[in-house]
Amino acid sequence: METMLEQPIVARLAGCKRVLLAGCGGGYDILGAVPLIPALRARGVEVHLASLSFTYLNGLDGARQDPAHPNLYEVDGAHATELKYCPEAWLARFLSTRLGEPQVVHCFDKTGVVPLTAAYRALIARYAIDAIVLVDGGIDAVLRGDERSIGTPSEDLASLAAVADVEVSTKLLACVGLGSEWRDGISHADALERVAVMTRRGAFLGAAALVPGMPEADLYRDALADVFAHQADMKRSHVHAVVDAACRGEFGDRGPHVWLSPLLNLFWFFDATAVIADHAFLPELRGTDTIWEVSARVEAARKTLALRPRAAIPI
Repeated sequence: METMLEQPIVARLAGCKRVLLAGCGGGYDILGAVPLIPALRARGVEVHLASLSFTYLNGLDGARQDPAHPNLYEVDGAHATELKYCPEAWLARFLSTRLGEPQVVHCFDKTGVVPLTAAYRALIARYAIDAIVLVDGGIDAVLRGDERSIGTPSEDLASLAAVADVEVSTKLLACVGLGSEWRDGISHADALERVAVMTRRGAFLGAAALVPGMPEADLYRDALADVFAHQADMKRSHVHAVVDAACRGEFGDRGPHVWLSPLLNLFWFFDATAVIADHAFLPELRGTDTIWEVSARVEAARKTLALRPRAAIPI
């Protein structure tokens, strides 16, 4: 029986020996996996990292391309360079130093669901993975798809659709940064309503705050500072920048489409299988080979839906 101090996510991961933490929607989403690394390792779990990358991986010197799966690359700290965008390489470099052993981030090219599923299956077989945790920076991955605004969904939905079809019994979704996607039109009411729906279905697995002084929070913030410092002239992550500010206790209006609150530095955990099953059009993304096909099918599906009016709540 879970208690307030041991959320249901703990029971779902009990007995899992090898967990794949995968950023589901872009290069910086994998930073959201960092707090989970020490928590899992403390329980004796072997942790592997993957990321749906925004990097031109074929142009990253030394990145090791899988000969059987050309959309799958191994990226480590040796591939980090300030001249190219690749937060995954800098994260691997940081973790190798901090954890005292070599770390690799397995990077997926932005593709459609068919090659992405094959790459996931390759990693599952290679490491005998028994649980996948998809990590989303923001919370749009939990939306149903018929909301007035669903943010920038193509990569998140490609990841969910790929994981839907792999043979792993434990599939989880972790979201951090509720409120960070205001500039993308995401409604707090829509996001919180989805948490309520998942609660009714037994698929909301608890929430946890990143609090300064906790080893998970400190490792995350140190990793983010290190990656940001080395990618100073490249695109950074708005989502993780505001999560970090919320971790420091900042609050309120900080400019256009930025309103900081303690909601930002909360992790929300879900049963990914339930999120996938409740989505309005996710099965229609199967069979896609490119990310452009995914985007086109998302747009086409949205045109057939009766979009719900935007809701507002007093926060």
